[in-house]
Amino acid sequence: MASVKNAAARFNVTPEYVRKLCRTGKICYTAISSRKWLINMDTLAQFFAQGEPAREDSQQVTNGMVLDSDMLMDDLIDRWFEEYANNHLKPKTLYDYKRMRPRITAGLGHLKVSKIKPAHLMAFYDNLEEKGIRQDSSFTATAALLKLLPHGTRGALAKEAGVGQDTMRMVYAGKGVSKRTAEKVSAAVGLAVSRAFNEHPKKGGKLNSNSVLHYHAMLSSVFRKGVQWGLINENPCARAERPKASEIDVETLDEEDIARLLEALAGAPVHFSVITQLALLTGARRGEICGLRWSDIDFEKGTLSIKRTVQFIPGEGIVFTSPKTKRSRRCIRIGADCLELLKEYRQHQIQERLRIGSKWARKVTIENGKVVDNDMLFTRWNGEPLDPETVSTWFPRFLEEHGLPAVHFHSLRHTNASLLIAAHVPITTVSGRLGHAQTSTTLNFYASAIQSADAAAADALEGVIKIREKAHA
Repeated sequence: MASVKNAAARFNVTPEYVRKLCRTGKICYTAISSRKWLINMDTLAQFFAQGEPAREDSQQVTNGMVLDSDMLMDDLIDRWFEEYANNHLKPKTLYDYKRMRPRITAGLGHLKVSKIKPAHLMAFYDNLEEKGIRQDSSFTATAALLKLLPHGTRGALAKEAGVGQDTMRMVYAGKGVSKRTAEKVSAAVGLAVSRAFNEHPKKGGKLNSNSVLHYHAMLSSVFRKGVQWGLINENPCARAERPKASEIDVETLDEEDIARLLEALAGAPVHFSVITQLALLTGARRGEICGLRWSDIDFEKGTLSIKRTVQFIPGEGIVFTSPKTKRSRRCIRIGADCLELLKEYRQHQIQERLRIGSKWARKVTIENGKVVDNDMLFTRWNGEPLDPETVSTWFPRFLEEHGLPAVHFHSLRHTNASLLIAAHVPITTVSGRLGHAQTSTTLNFYASAIQSADAAAADALEGVIKIREKAHA
């Protein structure tokens, strides 16, 4: 028995051609799931031994010489993952697309690719926006997991899994936790999520339009490759009405709230305090800040270089990748206060490294699998890279404890941009500092702040004119 991919490679044909043979009863196979089939290699070998024409036909499909009118959407998606997505997409994007796959399989997977029209896609998008399509789940610990968690090990396991002590207490108490937490704890104890936790779906929600846009983007990429490979004539997404994006809701802190936040940060964990202040001072994204190395800071020139981002991918752990876009890789100037903040934090980290001693991670694997000396700014207790999600988990609790507005951590980036615009910094400069791919992105995000700055400029101009009138009176 062999997987579809391995069976196809053995006989130099495409995976979808092997599935076609299975569906038509020409070879034997065992269906482990709707997409995972194990092929009986003896029957496959016998099929090809009977005659060459069938093999030649499959090779024509491989070379894009003829269209495969019988190929199902699920088959095309399988090939797209195997020959394109797995090798070319960023880990987080690939992970998200794999999570989206089941809904596409349920709605479109059974259709022949050659028969899919824009109307099918529009109906699929409408279905995604219906009430009840979204299922948010909570996870509670199973007896098998609790058996592996004797009393007294909570603190050590929390550190190993990269979750907070309060979160680990919820696991021990049998209370519901998020899927991400369940995945982290399961990985730490060496159990599959399905064995370590019970899932409790919460029905009734619906996907927002931005989520539907992600499905449109994935399907468009799949069909685009299908055209490139000569498997279909056109991309139906090109003629389907593109789902409309939700209006951008930019939350910011005002000057009074910023002052209160900075005052409250004096009592926060040092690394969280510095991360928060850097977000305000630089406008950098959460993953970009958590991916900073000391070699990215030039104290003499007063610059900070953003060269990577870091994310947690379930099943893979902490992953470093290149920034979001080409313009996201940037070098920005930082002020004297920011430099002083970093110098003080560096001394704090040196003391921590000495306290931890040999347990501190000496090496770290960054983007492109490169292993370097560990000079990360922000780490876990033992020097290992910090999961950015821990920042997002801590931040709202911190705001609530100090009576501050309930904004997202990303709102600090918006606050930075709004302050720059209010100070009449050119929009091209603001866009460059934020690492936006296009200036139009900055204009769209901060249209309200730009209008406010424009109104303030008009008021200032009126004031100048009135002063001149009084001077000439």
